[in-house]
Amino acid sequence: MQNKYTLGVIGAGNMAYAIVGGIINGGILKSSDIAISDIDAQKLEAFAKLGVYTQTDNVSLSANCENLLFAVKPQIAQTVFNEIESSVTANTVISIMAGITLSKLKAALGNRNYARIMPNTPALVGKGMSAIAFSENFYSDFVMNIFRSVGEAIQLDESRFDAVTSLSGSGPAYVYTFIKALIDGGMSGGLDFETSEQLALQTVLGAVEMIKASDKPINELIDAVCSKGGTTIQAIDSFREDGLENIIKNGMKKCLNRSVELSKE
Repeated sequence: MQNKYTLGVIGAGNMAYAIVGGIINGGILKSSDIAISDIDAQKLEAFAKLGVYTQTDNVSLSANCENLLFAVKPQIAQTVFNEIESSVTANTVISIMAGITLSKLKAALGNRNYARIMPNTPALVGKGMSAIAFSENFYSDFVMNIFRSVGEAIQLDESRFDAVTSLSGSGPAYVYTFIKALIDGGMSGGLDFETSEQLALQTVLGAVEMIKASDKPINELIDAVCSKGGTTIQAIDSFREDGLENIIKNGMKKCLNRSVELSKE
């Protein structure tokens, strides 16, 4: 293994693959600048095809990279910290581990620059939304660009991360649930699955683009589709009577509360 890699990654899961692929495809780093380690050699095969250096030794990797990205499950974070704490040479440590705060990272690995990221799963298709919190007196365009390579990225104070978790972090599951209801509703009206799915997916995509392109508040866009005495207003009125918005907000609150609990554990 050469003396230094620009980026070392510990953990070879799907999110790590998306991030590494984004870095290479976005021209942020060459594949030869990246090394990755995981105890599961089979998981490393896909990364080897990207041209990055692969290994199963976390200690060796952590001793030979300028920036270190943790992409392991938070449940095993402390085990990995204990394994590599005396070998880390990276100036900057990046973490996508849910619930692992900046203070926990510093307590485990000492005085360094830290970046905590809350990404979401659409990063796997280059459409992710990542929130990034930096440790005190630290900011990195390099870190920002890594996560812009797999979607959009914003800098936020870490104190807002539980709210981020309840919105963008967990949000894809909420949207999938809504889309599934649309598809099922279409099928209940007599459509076959393929047709209903196509109509639902394009409708959601189109609605998102309308919101992004318009300078009107969302409530005005809703009203623009609803004719008095027409069809759409019947559905909207039903959603309001059933408390759909409150159902969503209550679910997000429970998600946020659980995020707070996990950060304290």
